Amino acid sequence: MTLDTEPNTILEGGPATGLPEHERVRFLDAEQHVLKLPRGNRYEHFRRSHRTVRHRASELRVFEWTGSTFVAE
Repeated sequence: MTLDTEPNTILEGGPATGLPEHERVRFLDAEQHVLKLPRGNRYEHFRRSHRTVRHRASELRVFEWTGSTFVAE
């Protein structure tokens, strides 16, 4: 990985607890405050918090789960 795509974010709460680490720990643009993650027939919504956590050798921004919405058919 290059420096500009090193993981800088971790997803917490909701379905993130069931996500594998490679999906919970990810790179997001510094300006991004909301993440809408497609998961099958729904989207999981995460919002950037003011917290950071230490994960391995990195300090990661925390995005907290705010809810789910289902895909319209």
